[in-house]
Amino acid sequence: MVYNALIVDDEPMIRFGLASCVEWEQEGVRLAGEAANGEAALALIRSEEIHILITDIKMPLMDGLELIRLAKELRPELKVVLVSSYSDFAYAVEAVKLGVVVDYLLKPTMEPEDLLRVVRTCKDRLARDLAGSEKELRLREEEEKSRKHRFEEELKAFLGGIGKDFEWKPEWAIGHIVLAVWRLESAGGEALRHIVSLESAKNKLNEWCPHGHSFLSGEGELVTLLADHSGSAFSDITRYHRLLAEEDGMGEFTVGVSPVVHRLQSAQDAYGWARKALGNAFFEGRGRCYLGQIPSGGEERRQIPGPDAGFERLREKFSKAYAFSDQPGSEAALAEMVALWKARRYGRDEIVAHARSLLMIMWSHRFRVKTEEDMGMMMRRLGSLEQSSGLDSLIRAVREELSRFWKPDNRPTVAVDAGGAHVIQLALSYIQEHYRRDISLQDVADYVHMSKNYFSEQFKQRTGMNFIDFVISLRLHYAKHLLEQTSMKVIDVGAESGFNSPKHFLKLFKRELNCTPLEFREQCEQGRTKEATWPGEDGLNE
Repeated sequence: MVYNALIVDDEPMIRFGLASCVEWEQEGVRLAGEAANGEAALALIRSEEIHILITDIKMPLMDGLELIRLAKELRPELKVVLVSSYSDFAYAVEAVKLGVVVDYLLKPTMEPEDLLRVVRTCKDRLARDLAGSEKELRLREEEEKSRKHRFEEELKAFLGGIGKDFEWKPEWAIGHIVLAVWRLESAGGEALRHIVSLESAKNKLNEWCPHGHSFLSGEGELVTLLADHSGSAFSDITRYHRLLAEEDGMGEFTVGVSPVVHRLQSAQDAYGWARKALGNAFFEGRGRCYLGQIPSGGEERRQIPGPDAGFERLREKFSKAYAFSDQPGSEAALAEMVALWKARRYGRDEIVAHARSLLMIMWSHRFRVKTEEDMGMMMRRLGSLEQSSGLDSLIRAVREELSRFWKPDNRPTVAVDAGGAHVIQLALSYIQEHYRRDISLQDVADYVHMSKNYFSEQFKQRTGMNFIDFVISLRLHYAKHLLEQTSMKVIDVGAESGFNSPKHFLKLFKRELNCTPLEFREQCEQGRTKEATWPGEDGLNE
């Protein structure tokens, strides 16, 4: 069968370039026409059966997003290739959600073979879609899609602790099941590519796995619920993991798989065990499948949140040694901490929090000469610990930072009141751990056993900043990180960064950065922000 393709872009040279990239007849595709805007393209789609739509996003009269919506209603079998620029990110994300976008190409980096590859993918999918009775198939698919969507929404709510029961559930979900959480470790380093890879992986898993269902979670991860009637679920997940790795451009996944549970009502427990199993990658390496375990009562008790005596003791030991410029003492305290980390006394998140706390102590002696640029650098470095590929890389980063601070030019001098410096170091470390919560001056003063007024004076004297200004600065820098690295809503970014009031967050953000959060995100998407490197950057004030 010969398929009809339509190219839509408001720039004549782009249309000419796209048309010249492919030997259309040789590929079994007829170039049915070109259009300079969405309205003209829609008229062509109404008058002629178009199978492959290659379209820009931002165009006059009717943009690509509206064109895709209307064209999908006219031609449900339509396959869309998105051609975008870096500034079209938000529109591109919305287009991907419509479910007909096969892939997207970036104008500045697109090569002829890229378009040829995507056109061939469109042909393959069209051939599969057109097999059998299209009308009957469409009706069945819509009905099945509706039921699966309802089940998926109920399952998401259930896993989030909201829902209680299921209006309908597939037959395979009755009995033994497992739950797997897929984390995408790499997808070319681009946010939109990350979304496309997750969506593609979800579709592949649902295609390969008739007795299961995969969906994207709110955590930016992929979740698979799978029947285990024959005891082969883990080996099935391992096989799917291998198949995804063989897919071109899919990226690397790490998978946490729950132990078998006997009914769907236990899926929430299974979800927690699968996510915990993902933590093994921090110790043993990414890109593998990890089978979780049902924790014993003792393990569950050890995970109850609260102050940890071992960590607190070592943090105080490290802080005192550092305040008194005791290099062997600080290195010995770090070595003890590393031993606990390697013994898996703590989980990944706790270890990252410990490492961030130690770095804050190291940087504390420079706060009086800190600039806004230094603050940004500090927050990016703290944030980069979250991206550590594993325990070894995190330990290496902390040790290198400590070694750098003991160099002659950086070495901290012993203050006249080194004990007081030690207290402020602990306070800064505590603030860094808790600034995204509702933390007060009184909370920190109580932690370091000082009166509120005396602590406030000491904090200002030793850091050059008021307590509240310091906390706000930390929160704003974390908000910038979330705006740059995630697609979270602005209101959620504010809440996640520790701001109780969205209005207060917007006011402070604009006051400090001279732009709104949305404007900042757009700047990041257009590549106007600097990327931080770890740990080879210069020092905070060097």
